[in-house]
Amino acid sequence: MKANVHTATGRATIYQDEQGVHLRILETTGTIWEAGFFPAENWDDLPRAWESALTLAREIISPNFGTRH
Repeated sequence: MKANVHTATGRATIYQDEQGVHLRILETTGTIWEAGFFPAENWDDLPRAWESALTLAREIISPNFGTRH
């Protein structure tokens, strides 16, 4: 499973593999960074892992992300 969110400065990609759910950011400058990893040991853990990844993605794409202390 995979989801993409486009932002003014790039794209956030959330994807799932055997280990869990990953959040990767691709900036328009070409910089790629792993923003988060949420482990899922079984199918029951996946909804919580996706929820956590989506929450972090929302924080990152927020215009206030770079101004937090």
